Amino acid sequence: MIKKVAVILLIAIMYFLIPICMRFFASGDKVLIRVQSGDSASATAARLKKNKLIYSEKLFLCLVKLTKTQNKLKSGVYSFSKNDGMFKILRSLKNGSGNLLRFTVPEGKNINQTAEIISRTINIDKEKFVKIAADRNIEGYLMPETYFVDHGISEEQLIEMMYSEFNKKITPDMYKRAKEINVPFKDIVIIASIVEKEAAKREERAMIAAVFYNRLKNNMKLQSCVTVLYAMGINKAKLNFEDIKFDSSYNTYKHLGLPPGPICSPGIESIKAVLYPADTTSMFFVSAGDGSHLFADNLCDHNKNKQAIDKKRN
Repeated sequence: MIKKVAVILLIAIMYFLIPICMRFFASGDKVLIRVQSGDSASATAARLKKNKLIYSEKLFLCLVKLTKTQNKLKSGVYSFSKNDGMFKILRSLKNGSGNLLRFTVPEGKNINQTAEIISRTINIDKEKFVKIAADRNIEGYLMPETYFVDHGISEEQLIEMMYSEFNKKITPDMYKRAKEINVPFKDIVIIASIVEKEAAKREERAMIAAVFYNRLKNNMKLQSCVTVLYAMGINKAKLNFEDIKFDSSYNTYKHLGLPPGPICSPGIESIKAVLYPADTTSMFFVSAGDGSHLFADNLCDHNKNKQAIDKKRN
């Protein structure tokens, strides 16, 4: 009987005092929380506590148990305020995220393209988005993914959310592998961004990554068309002679080594391809016109491949 009274008193404290305190001391800023399918109530409570949305994990889990909602928390992306309180948060988690906006950023998009894609769904200031991302030097690190967001999300929150998603997807094993092959992870992302734009076929990513590694090891310019297009800020099927003279540190026809940063946000598959390149001595590749490429170990064979493709096209 005493135990039952204690539980009732605890609920009363949780219901009345904690929300009042939270309103006095917490800000009303929105925080996005993702609950994935299969997440336990404990994992969700830990995430809420980490983001300072609840006062205590133990009290939240006690409330979950008392309301018998352990297996009723629905996956989704939620927008909570720091003064919502545990009861409102739990009710939302039980009912589902509901009225959120959905957008998808595909692999291989740069900051400007990402801002354009998001603006089709959400009323954002594209120029502000681009400026914030550029100031943070975050090109390449806005993870391609499908996102569910609140209507009032800001440009800063969007960028932070996408950057956080990148950090979630990049595992400790990936960092370990980068050390094994003695390549700084920032260079992994740069090469992966070029591979993402060059490789139309998934199975060729590791081959194209290997070609770039081989050229770097042999002190050869990468001569990647996609880096020039990024520098010029345009999109076209083929570069001409004047294009490859374009003055930019991103022009890998003019400058040895890697460009100063990524040219787009690569997907995980391209990053893995750069971490685990193919075992090949190829130094050249040329587009076959159907999304695939022909690879060659030397310039003579490369020229033969180009002639064969030209003949086929004609």
